[in-house]
Formats: sequence, C-alpha cells, structure tokens
Amino acid sequence: MSSSSPRPRLGGLSCSSLWLRFGFLEAVLVVMILAIFCLVACQKAPDPIVGLWQAELENGEAPLIGFVLDVTREGDVVRGALVNGPDREEATSGSFDGKTLTLKFDFYDAELTAELADGKLQGAFSRQRGKSVTARKFSASRNLPTYAPTTQGPDLSGDWILKVGEGVEQRIWSATLRQEGEKLGGTVIPISGDWGNLTGYVKDGKLYLSRFDGIRGLLWTADVASDGTLVGKFGAERKVVAERLDKAVAQGAKPQDPGAYTSVKDPAEPFRFEGLDLNQQKVASTDSRFAGKVVLVTITGTWCPNCHDEAPVLVDLYRKYKDQGLEIVSLAYEYTGNVERDLELLRIYAKRHSIDFPLLLAGTTEPGEIARTLPQLVNFGAYPTTIYVNREGKVDYIHAGFESKVTGERHTKLVAEIEHRVQQLLAAK
Repeated sequence: MSSSSPRPRLGGLSCSSLWLRFGFLEAVLVVMILAIFCLVACQKAPDPIVGLWQAELENGEAPLIGFVLDVTREGDVVRGALVNGPDREEATSGSFDGKTLTLKFDFYDAELTAELADGKLQGAFSRQRGKSVTARKFSASRNLPTYAPTTQGPDLSGDWILKVGEGVEQRIWSATLRQEGEKLGGTVIPISGDWGNLTGYVKDGKLYLSRFDGIRGLLWTADVASDGTLVGKFGAERKVVAERLDKAVAQGAKPQDPGAYTSVKDPAEPFRFEGLDLNQQKVASTDSRFAGKVVLVTITGTWCPNCHDEAPVLVDLYRKYKDQGLEIVSLAYEYTGNVERDLELLRIYAKRHSIDFPLLLAGTTEPGEIARTLPQLVNFGAYPTTIYVNREGKVDYIHAGFESKVTGERHTKLVAEIEHRVQQLLAAK
C-alpha cells in the first residue's frame, strides 16, 4: 500500500489511533462491540405475519373449531394455507399491507380477511353459499397447542362405528382414530366419503376433534365412557355414539353400502344427461362422441371437498383408458345459478385438476334440482356419486361418495375397484 493510501477507519477512528488510545486488548474489545452493534443494526425485524397461527372459527353455540393457519412470504408475495394435520388447502393469492391479511381461495369462491393487532388476528372467513355470501368470525394467535406424550385412559386408536342422530333419522357411519399421548387425529366416514384429517386431543376423558378446510367446519366432541363408548355430538346438536368396530358389528350395526345406496328406476333404459361445457355449448348423452363408449358420469360440485379428492383419480383413469373407449363426464351442480359465475368456478376447478374430459354445468344445489335434471335416479344423496354406463348406454353400477387417501386401505381398495370395473366394461363387446 502506498503512503498516500487512506488508513482503515472504524466508526470515525483509525486502527492506529485505537491502538494508541486503548492499547491492543482494549482496541480489540472496541472493535468487537462496534461489530456486534453493526450486526444487530443490520438485522431485519421479524415479519409480524409470517409463521404458524393457531386459528379458531366461530361455530354457532358449539365450541370453536380449531385449525392451523400457515402464512409465508417470498418478497412481496404473501401465501397462506389452512392446515389440518398433513392436509393443506393453499390460498390462490394473498396480501398483507401491514395491517390487514387477505387470503383468497378462488376454487371455493372464498376469502379470509383479518386485521393484525397486538400479535393477534381478528376477522372473518367468507364464501359464496347458495345465492348469498356467508361469513364466520375468525381469530388466531401464536399460542400453538402442546400435548403430553402420555395420557391416562384407553388408547382410542382403531376403527369405530358411529350411530349419528336419533330415531328414523339415525345413520350408521365409520371412523378411524389415531392417538399418540394426548394428541388425537383421524377421520369420520359418512356415505358421501371421508371428512379429511381431523385433529385434536383426548384429555381427562374428553375428546375434541376439528377441521376447517375452507368449506367444511367440522367438530366432534365426546366423553369417553367407562365401557369405552364415545358419547357426544357433531357440532352443537347432532348426537353421536361411537363403539369399537368389532363390538358394533357383533350387535348388528353396519354402515350403508355405497354401491347399493343410489339406483335407477329402470335399468333397461339408456341413461340420459346434459349440461353446458366451459364454452357454454350444450353436451348431451345422445351426442355421437358417447355412442358405443363406456361412460363414467360423476355428479360433482366445485364446493365439494370429496369431489376435489376424486378428480385426480378420474383424470388418471381417463388418460389411461380413453383410447380404449372410455369417456368421463362430470355433471356439476353449483351454488349461484348465475351461469357466468358458475362456469368460471368450473374453469378454475378444471385448471386445478388438469381435467381434459367434459366438465358440464348441469344445475344448481337448490332442493329438487337432481330430481329435475336426472329423474332416472332413485335415492340420490351424496356428492360425488359416480355412475358407470356400459357401451349400450345403460347403467351398470352406481357408487355413492369417495374415500380419499386419509382412509388408507379403504382408498387404495376403492381406486382399484374403480379401475377393475372400468376394465370389465371396456372388455365387454
């Protein structure tokens, strides 16, 4: 370095002057303090919105519904997800202006809006339901729950039979639970398919399981009776009594067979359907593209979580067998009755699942709409319902509901059965 080069300086003092004033050890100490000061000053304050939040949703007179909200940020892009155990419903877009968090879930025509104050979020989750918008109060804090690794009382892990409701309205459902100490998870399986992952706890003889995924606000609370029976409610009013599978079966309790739930009035008649495609063109069962083909007709809705679970299975099936004569048609029944708005939701649904078979707007969710548009069906009661139509255009089989991956072996078995039935229908000339 030439003699004219500037001497290194730190905080307005040259290294040589530090040496002369404080001596070697004192100079090192000053340099360290200044370095720490610079490091602390350069660090960014923690992002007030990013991270995991323990969220709760208003549930009428019942206890609040708990779930986890996960918020992330990449640059100016804010993202969020509704988390229930391993299940995540990712927002399609989001924003945070320093005060208000907004997350949009376009595929459910829904939005979460909440203001941040004193480290807490307060707001509402709103979505289109029928011809109006419903909103439920939402709150969240950083107080994530903790669970003891052990608990007194029986382990609730395993399969259960549920008696839901009372009298002539009573239904028999299934459930599967997983317990690790106080931590409890699992799912409930009615005729329409499973409820997805429920999360919660069992503590001091009380069970709490909940889920919120943008559509379903689910809650199961119960007391663990001395005989091992679970006695409680879904939500605030619907009575539920659960018994171990083996005990319930021995007493004759058995869930309804999803393959025998819905039927047609006259199996000898060709099955008829019609609807508008995404370009507002009419598509009907009498169109030439369906002649002599095996057709899977699924009754669906963009608002239906089990339909979202079924869609990827149908997409894979179509790509695998369409060249062998398989057609798949989804008949969607939507909330608003506004054709443009409902078709836009179908376009979002089709894009989300890469659907390349006909996705038709067939009607609304108004009472009596299925009977009006599909009068051949008897005892329709589950979204989705999948109708297997043979090459002659006649109904071969109808399956109510869809069980997703959370049901484990049940899901694997169902997917295998779907493919096997398709193979059999394709092989029949």
